Amino acid sequence: MRAPILTPALLATALAACAGPAPVEVPEATRLAPTDRIAASAVPRPMSGTCETTFVPPPFPLPASFRQVDEGTCQLAHLGRATLYSDKTITFATGTQVTHLLRLTAANGDEVHATGEGRNAPAGPGQIAFTATMTIVGGTGRFADATGELRIAGTATLATRSSTFRIVEGWIDY
Repeated sequence: MRAPILTPALLATALAACAGPAPVEVPEATRLAPTDRIAASAVPRPMSGTCETTFVPPPFPLPASFRQVDEGTCQLAHLGRATLYSDKTITFATGTQVTHLLRLTAANGDEVHATGEGRNAPAGPGQIAFTATMTIVGGTGRFADATGELRIAGTATLATRSSTFRIVEGWIDY
C-alpha cells in the first residue's frame, strides 16, 4: 500500500486553514497592570470545607469570659490544605463568642483574615455546639483585598480539647 503524497500547495492550504487570526498588539496605554488584572477578574466564589482544631480549655470554675486560641488544619475550597489560627473571646453567661482574628494560611503562605461573632451552647456531656458568622477582611498575597462571608457550625469536645467545624455557607471575593 502506498502512502498518500501531499503536495506543497495542498500542505500550505491545510496549514493556513488551521491557523487562527494573527495576534493583535494591545497598545501599552490600555494594558492592565498585574494588580489591575487581578482586581478586574475578582468575582465571588463559593467557599466550603472543614476544619479540625485544638485549644486550651477554660479554667473551672468558669470565668465570666475567656480568651481562647484555637490552632488546627482545614481542607478548603480556594485554599486547599490550610492551617488555622483563631483568637476569640467566649462569654459563658450569654453563650456568645467574638472572633478577633481567624487566620487561614494556604500552603504557599497566602493568608485569609476574618473576624466574626457566634453563639455556643451545651450539646451533651462535655460538648459545646457553636455557630458563627465570619466576615473576611483581607489577608496577604492573592487574598490581600479579599472580602466575603463564612457561616460555620461545629462541635467542641472538652475532654479531647478539640473541635471540628464546617463551612455551612460561604463565599470569597479576591
